[in-house]
Amino acid sequence: ICLANQTGIDLTTALKKNLEKKTIRDTDRHRNNEKLRP
Repeated sequence: ICLANQTGIDLTTALKKNLEKKTIRDTDRHRNNEKLRP
């Protein structure tokens, strides 16, 4: 938190952007994993 404040990074925006990136990346990851299917 201290580094984000010192560098002017908005943690809320950074977190949302990161979650969007990972959601797009992992869209089919678990759906296509046969070990996780019932």
